[in-house]
Amino acid sequence: MENYAPKLPRDRTGEAMQQYPSPRLALATIANDNNTVSSVITLNDQTSALEIGAVGAPAVMRWLAVGVANTSVVSAAGTANFDHVIPSATYRRFVVPRETAAIASVAGLNIAEGLYQRVAVRSIGIASVLTTQY
Repeated sequence: MENYAPKLPRDRTGEAMQQYPSPRLALATIANDNNTVSSVITLNDQTSALEIGAVGAPAVMRWLAVGVANTSVVSAAGTANFDHVIPSATYRRFVVPRETAAIASVAGLNIAEGLYQRVAVRSIGIASVLTTQY
């Protein structure tokens, strides 16, 4: 399937509503309060998009490939390995990228499309990181 990301909601005239999340319920939500160390999140078998919010300080996020032993996400200069930064008091939405080639599977969209199955998040300083899976 080429277009696996959740569809944008549309208004009554059929125009895409760009600043709105997909019109579907969350598959899972994770709230990490005072999150100063990396938290590894295993994505739901159906997850194809994420929303990550940083409350109190910026946060960093890293996509984790299957078999990666170092699951920490680091924001310090010289050893930084993050993929994305979420500014403080805001959120960012992500379409889960492909890690491997798509495979025939009845397990779920995430696995069938070969999408990343894990992500690591942490705050920069003492703060909270909120993650929603769609």
